[in-house]
Amino acid sequence: MATHILGSFYFLLSVYTLQAYIIDGGFLEHFTWFFLWPLLPYHLIFIPIYYYFKVILTDQFKLDEAELILLVPFLIGVIDVTYVYLQPADFYNSILSETIAKPERRLNVQYLLLSLDQHLLMRHLWQLGVLIVLFPEIKFFVKNGEDEALKNILDKWLMAFWGVLMFMAVLAIIYALEKMMLFKIFDSLIMIDKNGGIITLSLYIALFLIGLIPVYFPSILYGYPQKPGSTSNFNSIEAGEDLKFGLEKEEVLKKLEHLKENKCHLEKDFKLSECARKLEMPSHHISYFLKQYYGLSFAAYQNNLRTEHAKKLIEEGYLENNSIDALAEECGYTSRNSFRKTFKSLINISPSEYAGTLN
Repeated sequence: MATHILGSFYFLLSVYTLQAYIIDGGFLEHFTWFFLWPLLPYHLIFIPIYYYFKVILTDQFKLDEAELILLVPFLIGVIDVTYVYLQPADFYNSILSETIAKPERRLNVQYLLLSLDQHLLMRHLWQLGVLIVLFPEIKFFVKNGEDEALKNILDKWLMAFWGVLMFMAVLAIIYALEKMMLFKIFDSLIMIDKNGGIITLSLYIALFLIGLIPVYFPSILYGYPQKPGSTSNFNSIEAGEDLKFGLEKEEVLKKLEHLKENKCHLEKDFKLSECARKLEMPSHHISYFLKQYYGLSFAAYQNNLRTEHAKKLIEEGYLENNSIDALAEECGYTSRNSFRKTFKSLINISPSEYAGTLN
């Protein structure tokens, strides 16, 4: 769910960026159909931002009546766009011609309720508000939870994504206010060009970063499960109820059993990534399933299987003709010490002591 919501945000952002390129690049006369109506989806762009963070933070998608306030910019946009389309053709054509001739002045066009620069200001004020409202929840989420690799990656991603979005919102608000000539903050700074300036350049950098950040955090595209305690355990889920990420309990258990029968867990290089490849599932989902169903991490789950195999070999008399080192290697461990430590932590006695109890 979270990944699909994030994808909708990037789709809207792509449309937004494409139109900006067409207008600022002087290509609007060739794509006149790509004008005015995009104002409506642009007023929705902060909604997937809000729900993406909410789904990640709460591990569920839930609508609230109070969240209808998110639609206010969109509804105002519907009124203004409808008003323009209902006017005589000359009215729309004059706006279009002015935009083609002087793209830098397009934000000054007045519709029924608001001018285009006021629409820009409203949209990013809503985005700023959404990010401010979400920040306490994001801060709590980052500070709490287990200290593990997947959670650490997610924490960095959330803070980086939130930070760039906040940066973009603030810059866009300043840009809109300056276009409305309410004040001039950056007049004293070196301008990049007479029509753009450092604000425009910074906005382009922000857009670039929003597109680039997921490349640095590719694992977040698989989604991330909440930890036990925030959601129900698989054992308590009623038959037929949908599981998180669309996981089917019986199907996953069948795949894990197949790996167990083939003794994949005894391979020394059998890591979570290799397990994910064999199961044809994202590693995040495997970790989630094992944590929810068994209450174990992947490493703990694998160590349990290896220890059970070691116990079986010892009970069959393996140590009568082989050393502890050989047993450790047979069970997939790289050293005797790691094998002995793991075995003792689970059984409370060492492998040799366990063999002694069988005599």
